[in-house]
Amino acid sequence: MIDAADRLAIHELLDRYCHSIDAARGELCAALFTDDATLETPVGVAEGAAAIQEWIDGRLAMRQPEIQVRHSPLSVLLAPIDADQVRVRSTLLYTWETLEIPREVDVKSTVIYEDVVRRMAQGWRFASRKCDTQIPLDDDYFR
Repeated sequence: MIDAADRLAIHELLDRYCHSIDAARGELCAALFTDDATLETPVGVAEGAAAIQEWIDGRLAMRQPEIQVRHSPLSVLLAPIDADQVRVRSTLLYTWETLEIPREVDVKSTVIYEDVVRRMAQGWRFASRKCDTQIPLDDDYFR
């Protein structure tokens, strides 16, 4: 069983990832991972804190200055592994928004994240984060 305070903290971890990456705050985003974490996406894999920071910085450098990206986490499921680790599955809506008025929003993708989060002294952190557009929606994973 995952208590309410831990559930809230894990949801906030997902939200902090989205807010920090959308605000182009790579250092804040990278700090949400454990030192030995892995990050796997359709556009690259990074293992360890330094590689994750480098991957995030590289992605941020590719951004178009006239576009605001938005990562919106949805449909979060949690399953305990043990007292200090939780498996998390969530969907994500990825959009681009123009900065000019009227603003135009373009849905770029929906993806599924499969994460393992770990309780650390500084709070919950990503031990692994996998993003994929092809992961089947199968709730049996969490039974």
